[in-house]
Amino acid sequence: MGESYLRKICEVCGRNPAMYVCSECGRNVCSRCFEPSGWLCSDCYNAKKQQDYAEYGSEVPFTSLPPIMKLFLAGFVLIFLGMVVLLIAGLLGWSSQSFGLVVFVGPIPIILGAGKYSLLAILFAVILTIIGVFLFIILRRRIL
Repeated sequence: MGESYLRKICEVCGRNPAMYVCSECGRNVCSRCFEPSGWLCSDCYNAKKQQDYAEYGSEVPFTSLPPIMKLFLAGFVLIFLGMVVLLIAGLLGWSSQSFGLVVFVGPIPIILGAGKYSLLAILFAVILTIIGVFLFIILRRRIL
């Protein structure tokens, strides 16, 4: 009986129990009305998004991305550029190394290889890709 009147109700929707406090306006909000990436309620998040659109146009600049997304994109670009350099070096004969690369764009695989043993390298890359997809599916089922 003592706990029921201490629970706060979401100040945005007015239905669910409040679990978070907006870092912008200080309102108590439920998980449905909360945006964890900015620790904002849905009203403040929408206002900030509209302000960003008004300031930058239809695109949000790279500088406003979360740091983890910047790190992911930088890593992806570096890996891609490294593979392109290896591919060009192998095709022009600058390197005696062999490599294979499998990139999935949606369900479509793009398979690249260069060098004397490129067929083995491509086969190895395909096997590693299959193992990676299998592990992803298994670990995802465990988490869910």
